[in-house]
Amino acid sequence: MTLNYASVQCVLRMRSAVMLGRRRLSRKALKQSTLFDIPMAPPDGVLGLTETFNADENPNKINLTVGVYKDGWGQVTTFPSVAQAQKIIDMDVGMNTDLSYLPISGCEDFKKHTINFLYRDSCPQDGPALIKNDRISFIQTLSGTGALAVASRLLSSFISRKIWIPKPSWPNHTNIFTQNGFTNPRFYSYYDRGDLTIGRWLQELRHEVGKDSNTKTPHCIVLHACCHNPTGLDPTKKQWEDIMDTIYELGMIPIIDMAYQGLESGKLIDDAYLLRLCLDTSRYRSWDNGLYLCQSFAKNMGLYGERVGSLSIVAPEHVPGVKEVLDSQLKQIIRSMYSSPPGYGSRVAKLVLSNDKLKYQWYSDVETMVNRLKSVREMIHERLQWEEIVNFEQQHGMFYFTKLGPDIVKKLREQYSIYLTNDGRMSLSGVNKSNVDYLCNSIKAVTSSKTLL
Repeated sequence: MTLNYASVQCVLRMRSAVMLGRRRLSRKALKQSTLFDIPMAPPDGVLGLTETFNADENPNKINLTVGVYKDGWGQVTTFPSVAQAQKIIDMDVGMNTDLSYLPISGCEDFKKHTINFLYRDSCPQDGPALIKNDRISFIQTLSGTGALAVASRLLSSFISRKIWIPKPSWPNHTNIFTQNGFTNPRFYSYYDRGDLTIGRWLQELRHEVGKDSNTKTPHCIVLHACCHNPTGLDPTKKQWEDIMDTIYELGMIPIIDMAYQGLESGKLIDDAYLLRLCLDTSRYRSWDNGLYLCQSFAKNMGLYGERVGSLSIVAPEHVPGVKEVLDSQLKQIIRSMYSSPPGYGSRVAKLVLSNDKLKYQWYSDVETMVNRLKSVREMIHERLQWEEIVNFEQQHGMFYFTKLGPDIVKKLREQYSIYLTNDGRMSLSGVNKSNVDYLCNSIKAVTSSKTLL
């Protein structure tokens, strides 16, 4: 028997019923156990769907949920620059066999070359002075998720428990911050029915944060550096200037999530515009409570499972000794959380960043990836040509925010085994020439102009 989405769900419901029965029997046997007071957590909105997809036996099934880059043949391939770095590691006996712990803050060579990439290459005007004056507190983290977790723990412990997150945003943002001390996150308006809502966003901040200006506790705010997840829509440079002027004026703490550097324009350096703007001392003299950058090499170097990322905090110049204090507290947090980061991925990234030949190959790899994602957008647009479904002109990155409603997304899963996230986000790299017609024909079959939103 071939299992499609509906039959998989039936099996899962039966399994849940059996587990519930066992749970009731166990409750009688273990009346004193407080474990029964623990509620069942909801399944993850992305990885939970992947589990269902894997059990679906429809030969035409398409997984468009997870943000992992696939080539035109549907394969997750290693970037050429990364493959060359791996060969160098394989040939270096000392590097290949070193399985010892890294320092709490990570690999020193990774730190050096990542700081140079982020603050010298990406921010050539104001970054080098920060490096020279030792104003960057830096740690290697478990990708971007780890960077956000450590940053939120530090902030909530010592500085502020007030946080603003875009609506919509990556769902895990709220989870990370609430699990690390921010018990009552606020949400600012970012997007509504195909358009950014910058004016509403800034009005909300001026009203809500402005009336709180007499308190000594600053508000933190999460900002997507580029390729906003899930919408793929980013502010223009002029809009970013207005946004950051307001944030600076209100004394807020910027937390920049830069998971997709390079995937907007295909140019790694160009996509660091928000960071360059924030570091422009002619515009913003100093971020009094620090500027927080959470970045990852998962997407733009294909090091998904290696969990390679960093948290860097630009310390204010007028607070003596603060960089050393931040270093000490970050190490304390990491020691209690996971002790030290993994080694292999950071060695790969360090080689790519430190070897000019590999670095230029990496730049080319990112451009190739972005060009393929653009070609997928064009293939879909040619077959659908429905502007009310997809905003083709302005979206960037790995995802398409289709504006398909939950009912339509559910129909695509149940009737055609096409898996999008419930908010209608589509991972573009799962689409190729062999399945694009099936995808678009399926969308046409389940939609009408009255059922999109």
